[in-house]
Amino acid sequence: MSRTLAGNIVANRSATDRRALDFYSTPPDVTRALMQWLDLPPSIIWEPACGDGIMVDVIESFGHTVLRSDIREIPHGMSNVDFLETQMPCDAIITNPPFALSAKFIEHAVSIAPVVALLLKSQFWHAQKRTPLFRKTNPSAVLALNWRPDFLFGEKGGAPTMDLLWTIWDKSKAGSCIYDILERP
Repeated sequence: MSRTLAGNIVANRSATDRRALDFYSTPPDVTRALMQWLDLPPSIIWEPACGDGIMVDVIESFGHTVLRSDIREIPHGMSNVDFLETQMPCDAIITNPPFALSAKFIEHAVSIAPVVALLLKSQFWHAQKRTPLFRKTNPSAVLALNWRPDFLFGEKGGAPTMDLLWTIWDKSKAGSCIYDILERP
């Protein structure tokens, strides 16, 4: 493993409880809400942490071509691709990055694509150490989810505790950052 995620402690779970490479499938409604808000014309979108492809399926249902890659071995797409060491021509990057690598994903993604959307914990921007990253990358939108997605798909009783948001960088909309609420589709 080229990157270690051993220091993560999330939602009362120790680092030893975390799944390998911090992999948790993103529920389809989370991506669907984003895609409805973005309303992109048909585009080539890179999903660099595609895992089992649930996000990819939703993005493709909106008429986009999706480049699939993951640092893990995956059945469909490009396996063993470290996003932080790679570039691919694309119109947008949409992903749910491993939390411990979110800041690095942001910096790399905004250097590649004109539109970037990353799913982050809602408290991600609340850390003082991330203020310079926010100012440097200047997001165009922060979109809070008004529900808590179940990344364990009912494994723990279906009572999720994590608040999330999408952060969007769109080079065509540079300037002030808007804040909006996404409703569950």
